[in-house]
Amino acid sequence: MLKLIKIAVGSAAAIFLADLSGLNYSTSAGIITLLTIQDTSRETIIISAKRICAFLLATGLAYTVFRLFGYSVFSYGIFLFLFIACCGSLHLGTAVSTNAVLVTHYLLEKNMSPASVGNEALLLLIGAGIGTLLNLYMPDKGREIRLMQRRLEEDLRAVLFRMAEYIGKEERPDYTESCFDKLQADIGVGKKQAYTYMNNTFFQESEYFIDYMNMREQQTVVLRDIYKKIMSMRTVLPQTEQVAELLGETAETFGESNNACGLLAKREEVLLRMKDSGLPVTRQEFEERAVLYGILMDLGYFLQLKKAFSDALTKEQVRRYWSGE
Repeated sequence: MLKLIKIAVGSAAAIFLADLSGLNYSTSAGIITLLTIQDTSRETIIISAKRICAFLLATGLAYTVFRLFGYSVFSYGIFLFLFIACCGSLHLGTAVSTNAVLVTHYLLEKNMSPASVGNEALLLLIGAGIGTLLNLYMPDKGREIRLMQRRLEEDLRAVLFRMAEYIGKEERPDYTESCFDKLQADIGVGKKQAYTYMNNTFFQESEYFIDYMNMREQQTVVLRDIYKKIMSMRTVLPQTEQVAELLGETAETFGESNNACGLLAKREEVLLRMKDSGLPVTRQEFEERAVLYGILMDLGYFLQLKKAFSDALTKEQVRRYWSGE
């Protein structure tokens, strides 16, 4: 709804300002504003910059083509072919339509005098300028993303608590991969919110949310591997309880501002206790303990991902996003 309001108000304002300035084809300024307003501030600024660069290219090509072949539809076709080809190679494709329309004004006027070129330049600057200014304002979605982070942590916590519960059972008929469905869906929404937030802000620390969502996505992949290992187990060993306790403790304490160092140390303690245990007596016990060891390796990677994320944070990111923890 906000974007629609910006388009309506901005287009009308651009046409009014172009009329007030005495420009010909003033309605084109409104169309340019409509085409300029994108979903994010960063996209809007980029597309405006591209259109200005493309305008310089279009003016040069149009002047050359019209001077050589005259002001005719045939000449416009030659210009359009060259212009589209050049814009494609220069990654200015999004600026083609706007400038192609502006060049038609030269064709209608059958001249490219300085006044005519200035008219088109002002139409572009007014239309793109108003669109860019309006789109610099975007509602702050920071709180929305913070809420999504809390949801993600609850999703992860639920998955880890279920692992701690079901690793200690020999039968798991109701333990399925559906426990990951909500987590995966929320990560998808969270990543979309994070990219939108970054594209509407202009400070480096805004990338924090993207890095956070990517880290949680990687952790989810690791948790799926742990789930598969749990499902492969058929007996409960004395060491199983130690791993279950570690999974439960991870679920309770792994929150956003936990750098995972404490949990990594406790994982090492569990590994040492397992190594100090007596040797397996049966082949099945050997295989089950190998699976438990694999789970601890996966859990270590899960925690290392969080530690690497924490270690990479800038002081400003810690101040901005962890100060309330």
